[in-house]
Amino acid sequence: MFRNYLKITLRNLWNNKSYSFINIVGLAFGLASCIIILLYVNNELSYDKHHKKADRIARVASFIDFSGSYLELATTSAPMGPTLRNDYTEVEDMVRFRPRGEFLVRSGDINIKESDIIFSDPSVFNVFTIPVIHGNAETALLEPYTLALSRSKALKYFGTEYVVGKTLLLDDDQTFEITAVYEDMPETSHFNFEFLLSMETNADEANNGVWISNNFRTYLLLKEGTDLNAFEENFKSIKKTYIEPQLIQFTGNTLEDFQEAGNSIEYELQPLTDIHLYSDLVAEFEPNGNIKYVFLFSGLAGFILILACINFMNLSTARSVKRAKEVGIRKTLGSVRKQLVTQFFTESILLCLFSFLIALLIVELTLPFFSNLSGTNLISNYFSNTNLILSIAGIVLLTGLLSGSYPAVMLSGFQPIKVLKGVLDKGTSRFRSLLVVFQFSVSLVVIIGLLVINKQLDFIQNQSLGFQKEQTVIIHDAYTLDTNLNVYKEELLKEPEFKNATISSYLPVSGFSMNDQTFWPKGDDPVQGNTSSSQVWRVDTDYIPTLGMEIIEGRNFSEDRGADENTVILNEALANRFGFEEPLGEVITTFTQRPDGSFDTENLLEFTVIGIVKNFHFRSLKENIAPLGLFKGNSRGNVIFKIDSQDAGTALAKLENSWKEMAPGQPFNYSFLDERFDRMYRTENRVSNLVFAFSVLIIIIACLGLFGLSAYSAEQRTKEIGIRKVLGASVSGIVSLVSKDFLKLILISFLIAAPVGYFIMQQWLKEFTYKTNIGFDVFLISGIGIILIASITVSWQSIKAALTNPVKSLKSE
Repeated sequence: MFRNYLKITLRNLWNNKSYSFINIVGLAFGLASCIIILLYVNNELSYDKHHKKADRIARVASFIDFSGSYLELATTSAPMGPTLRNDYTEVEDMVRFRPRGEFLVRSGDINIKESDIIFSDPSVFNVFTIPVIHGNAETALLEPYTLALSRSKALKYFGTEYVVGKTLLLDDDQTFEITAVYEDMPETSHFNFEFLLSMETNADEANNGVWISNNFRTYLLLKEGTDLNAFEENFKSIKKTYIEPQLIQFTGNTLEDFQEAGNSIEYELQPLTDIHLYSDLVAEFEPNGNIKYVFLFSGLAGFILILACINFMNLSTARSVKRAKEVGIRKTLGSVRKQLVTQFFTESILLCLFSFLIALLIVELTLPFFSNLSGTNLISNYFSNTNLILSIAGIVLLTGLLSGSYPAVMLSGFQPIKVLKGVLDKGTSRFRSLLVVFQFSVSLVVIIGLLVINKQLDFIQNQSLGFQKEQTVIIHDAYTLDTNLNVYKEELLKEPEFKNATISSYLPVSGFSMNDQTFWPKGDDPVQGNTSSSQVWRVDTDYIPTLGMEIIEGRNFSEDRGADENTVILNEALANRFGFEEPLGEVITTFTQRPDGSFDTENLLEFTVIGIVKNFHFRSLKENIAPLGLFKGNSRGNVIFKIDSQDAGTALAKLENSWKEMAPGQPFNYSFLDERFDRMYRTENRVSNLVFAFSVLIIIIACLGLFGLSAYSAEQRTKEIGIRKVLGASVSGIVSLVSKDFLKLILISFLIAAPVGYFIMQQWLKEFTYKTNIGFDVFLISGIGIILIASITVSWQSIKAALTNPVKSLKSE
């Protein structure tokens, strides 16, 4: 029996080539899209699950509300980890990480800049699954000035992985002994370090005992059976035990006083496997993913598959006229409904299998493209993941059953007497119309979403940031110029390509130095008064003019005024936080910070306000502008040049040539400020690119279905069109006749999709503090665009039918 079903199926597919082609291609694109999205989702959900103890690892996060400044931090204080391990039986072990920026690494004559370097406790190899291939994992990072490095870095610097006992020179002044080599960390990790430096090297800060300074990423390994939520509540007692004594020491206020003033300090435990998709805190190791986008693309995959199935349903029911007599004759000859249902399901599943094979080919051809768009390394290694295999098999089977369900039920239900007389149920036509409306409603919602995302990204690019990011080049590692640093700057400013220059480690984009400190107006109480946490940026006198910032009150720093060493320029946010009516001349106060990170409460620092700089964005536009103070001082991380020329190539060549003369043997590294700014919105740009790619696929699938339906509609009306032409109907009139019913459906789709798209994108825009408006233009462009696409799709068949010679249409009558 099955062999008979198979023969009939193959014969039907061969005899209806255009129908088969449209269905197979539509389903293939749908399945390929689903598989690619499934690979992406599987990649996102697999982060940090390679650690054997992942279910017992949690990160401590800090949530601090102090004088109106609310900070959500991925960091904690230095003593947090050791204290939790020593005082709480639920904690088996802990590890802390302390990033210290980029290093220049040397094993021979040339320095190489490395960024994936971090200080780590020796327990890192016990808490996390990082296989050590050479050296002793237990003792590797016990001693100061020791490091462990990845296999790839060992090969890079020494040409072999057997490097234990060898040394590397960091920043030309610190020699580290290599004590271990470990396997490269997988890409599906929320951190990826190539060098682990012993925490003992940084012992002064790591052991300082200061609870109100948060610079360490702290991870806990909990004992088997520990309830995460219960333990989280339990360890909050450390606030009373450890933090309150320091509050009293520094401010004279108890924890209760601190909280009554509207302040708070809270800690939460984040499960390791939740960090990548559920955490977006200050001081993350790198921009994380977002579970919302996982849901978005999962939903998109489902809709794409449904649209492809709808094509199959529509074309199958549209062919009901041709299949009706077949069904009637088979029922007359004794076939029961169950046999007919089986026949139609066999057709749909077999067609789905053909589509699946083509889909696998499409996936292999396009996976590098989608990997580039998503910024992830998507690999089609299906057989290494049982869940992935089962998911794909389930999708293929579900597609076959879903796409064949309605045609099987509807066609098998025909009554033989009626169909042999040519009487058919008109309900199928209405159902097809509903499916077309659904298809194009989904397509329009996706197009509206794409337009809004691009509009928001364009808004970000053109938003007044409070500084000028264009034509600004950053020369990194300026400290390696040593005594030639100022010479380098001044010599290049003599060249016509350069307008201005400044030396600073601080820039208003992510990836550069950030430093928080607490300030209060002189005479106020540090807790009860107008206290504010503020960014502290050390800059020179050229910083503000080079970056095009605007001083709205007072003046800039001056080289000629020695007193400017104890002055500050506030941004508007900080001036407002202090409540100054006339800020110029006011004095703000802070604690003196010792080299180990602790605070000296006896010797306070005072700074006189000499200017107010207009607010400028230095974090994502998802956040409000935070308080910030510019202080005159030396920070030698970068030299920033404002290029006064459109010929960036010539300017860069001069920068590099001068660098090689003044810093021989040191790597020349640069970036443009606008490019660094764009990196802050890397996730949104990737989402935009992916949505664009899949929206094109959605439109193609929808149009394939519309193309097939219009073809069958024109075929069914062949004689009607022939008669109309004989009676004098014009080509344009016939095209209008055939097309208008479909265009009505598109208009209904637009009326449904517009409010749905508006609501969804309004929710997405809520993530941004500074956002664009969803204007009428979005709906105008999407509506006109989809109508044009649909018109072209339908008109192709309409024109073909209208140009057909009526003699051919009517010769059999």
